[in-house]
Amino acid sequence: MIPTECRMPSLFPELERLQPKLLLLVSFIGNGTLSQNAALIRRNLVRLVDKAIFEYSLARQAVLDQIAESQRSYEEMLNGRIIYMFGFTDHMENCLNATRRVLDLLQHLRADLSAPIQDRITRRLVDAHADSLIDIRNTFEHIGNTINNNEFGENQIVVLSFGEDQSSVRIGKHSLSFSSLVTILKAVHSEAKKLLEEPHASSAE
Repeated sequence: MIPTECRMPSLFPELERLQPKLLLLVSFIGNGTLSQNAALIRRNLVRLVDKAIFEYSLARQAVLDQIAESQRSYEEMLNGRIIYMFGFTDHMENCLNATRRVLDLLQHLRADLSAPIQDRITRRLVDAHADSLIDIRNTFEHIGNTINNNEFGENQIVVLSFGEDQSSVRIGKHSLSFSSLVTILKAVHSEAKKLLEEPHASSAE
């Protein structure tokens, strides 16, 4: 699918990178009020949140570049075309993989009493959208099994692709809207940001 418009919301500068703040926090405060395990989870979680948002933005840029490419003049086209959507697939795979790992880390963090209390409304919001993300991620992550188990229908897409509605990403029978993905990314960014606040309002209080 070659896009004619970009329906992927921009996340910059609204969602700032968190790793620089984490570096300062660790340098001057260390683990702070977090347990050792929670601090280790925080380090990975913050990195993966930044990665997911960065990869999403690169996927979005690929869409914008492809739209601009299609608007080149006939004379310019004679020199060859560039298919930016290959990059869209690569960056979107990275985004979904990182986001899935973030969700897993947040789940583990809930059991640590030193960690900040995760907002219940935010958690429910994420849960409402996460199933589609997990289905897509598992499909391309285990693509060999998916193919061998004959889970793809005839003419279904077997590579993570830009949706025909231009508002989603899809593979096989699964799709995830960009609005759902952005909702998840904003929510996990908010939770990661809370981990950089000291002292924490922990569930142990």
